Amino acid sequence: MRITINGLSCDILIIDRLVIDFYYIKIDIIIIMKNKNISKIGEFGLIDRIKTQFTNISTDRNITANIGDDSFCFKSGKNNICITKDMLVEEVHFKKEWISPQELGKKSIEVNVCDIAAMGNIIPKYVFIGLGVPSKTPEMFINNLYKGFKKTCDKYKIAIAGGDIVKSDRIVISVTLVGMGKQEVIKRNSAEEGDLIGVTNTFGDAGAGITLLYKHGIKYKYNKAQRYLILKQNNPKARLKEAWKISEYLTSLTDASDGLYISVNLLAKDSKKGAEINMNKIPISSNLKKVFKEDKEQLNFALFGAEDYELVFTVPDLKAELLKKLIPKISYIGVINSSNEIRYFYNGKEQKIKYSGYKHF
Repeated sequence: MRITINGLSCDILIIDRLVIDFYYIKIDIIIIMKNKNISKIGEFGLIDRIKTQFTNISTDRNITANIGDDSFCFKSGKNNICITKDMLVEEVHFKKEWISPQELGKKSIEVNVCDIAAMGNIIPKYVFIGLGVPSKTPEMFINNLYKGFKKTCDKYKIAIAGGDIVKSDRIVISVTLVGMGKQEVIKRNSAEEGDLIGVTNTFGDAGAGITLLYKHGIKYKYNKAQRYLILKQNNPKARLKEAWKISEYLTSLTDASDGLYISVNLLAKDSKKGAEINMNKIPISSNLKKVFKEDKEQLNFALFGAEDYELVFTVPDLKAELLKKLIPKISYIGVINSSNEIRYFYNGKEQKIKYSGYKHF
């Protein structure tokens, strides 16, 4: 902050501007926010700060899922309307030489459907596509990109409702998806003590796939298991039908777009709870095990690899077996407790786990 008194100043932390009259001496206090680099705050720290600036909207009784969940949801008549937005930026989320335009178009829609799936029994309905492209982008690239958009939209019966196209230095794809449903949405913040932590399918494949691409590029002669991992990176599938099947039994729900470690943290933190995770129970595919032989590597991909787009949820113990009957590829990896900390165990021994995944900033 810097205080100025009669022309003399000294540095102190600044927040606002204040003028105080005291015995006819005017003190001018200039308050300025300390300008932190956002890399010091991180993606989720930045989201938390943005949330605090807009807490007033939480007084709207129609809002059923607020800023910070997988989608923003509100009541309209008997329906819950859920809206989500995701972006893919060239050289940040993808490289053109590693993914075909059609794959990129399909992935852009799938990752947004994944956010809708993370709200429970919600049907994706309408999509708005914003596109930034360099002026020298080949027309064929755009045609194939939109074929990918349409293919996935047709798969989920989503209507392309509009969007915008602008010139930019690199390819930027911004998708806004609107979903609807009559059931209550499942949020991240309602896990209860004693709930089991469940996941769909396997973890780590997509992160392993992108690691292979960074190591060898696209022209390398990959074997079958390696191609599978790259396919999981370039062609993710939202677990929408799975969410529809199990949502009525869940206490909390999110997706694993940022990795299993982050997803577990979000469910526990938002619910003001803690958790114990059995790392031996984390499901890992046979293809990942074939390509990366060491347990430590496999678990590192599973926890921090990201972009698996699987569901991560909590469910009362009494409902756990019912869910397994509905979806056999569900695994239970831990339990919610009231400790406000997350502890990881491997072969019965507690492990010191520090986040080592991708950071946006």
